[in-house]
Amino acid sequence: MFHFRHFSLYHENSALKISTDAVLLASAVAVSGVRTLLDIGSGCGVIAFCLAWKMQQEKRREDSLQDIIGIDIDAASVDEAMKNLEFFPKKEGQHIAFRQQCIQDFGRQYQGKFDLIVSNPPFFVDSLKPNTAQKNVSKHNDTLPFKDLRDAVVRLLAPQGVFYLILPANESVIFEQMSQDCLFKSYQLKIQPTPFKPVNRIITGYTLSPSQAIKSESLCLRDADNSLSEDYRRLTGDFLIR
Repeated sequence: MFHFRHFSLYHENSALKISTDAVLLASAVAVSGVRTLLDIGSGCGVIAFCLAWKMQQEKRREDSLQDIIGIDIDAASVDEAMKNLEFFPKKEGQHIAFRQQCIQDFGRQYQGKFDLIVSNPPFFVDSLKPNTAQKNVSKHNDTLPFKDLRDAVVRLLAPQGVFYLILPANESVIFEQMSQDCLFKSYQLKIQPTPFKPVNRIITGYTLSPSQAIKSESLCLRDADNSLSEDYRRLTGDFLIR
């Protein structure tokens, strides 16, 4: 079990365990005014639950409901997310659900729109695959090609909504290039593991209309002495126990 500051989550049976990438994405995403949220490739629910907790901190009208959906094609991951849901401290008016379904089918069938869509998607394309089918699904994009992810987001995102995803630097450029005619960058956070290493992760926010200004930030996870940086501690302070 992984212990956050305000809740704990099981992740032992999920295809992809709770990772720094997931926590960084949840920490960087803004939830002001968000009432509907979709987490694509939700695993044990870590990003959905972190964002649900952030949404609880937002001031809202008593009649303002919050609808959060996580989807994943891995049955064990969805089962674990449902188990976590039993213990998560939901608030009245907050509805959280998880579905075992691919985004391709969900995008064609779901009739609503989302204020916020997030994804920590599988990204390996041609690299050596692990020897378990579950790990293949969680890390390789055979079942979730970037084109299918892009097309589903375009169909499901509300007109004023935002789509955030985290990818390795090279894959982030690939996704941006193939989406430039339909998704427009509004936010970018470039992440370095240490001051001596290049950017290896990028969190990008996209909208359906061009943004007047793109907010760009940078983050180094560790200082020169390999201790956790103050910027990293500050960003993840709502979740991680120090």
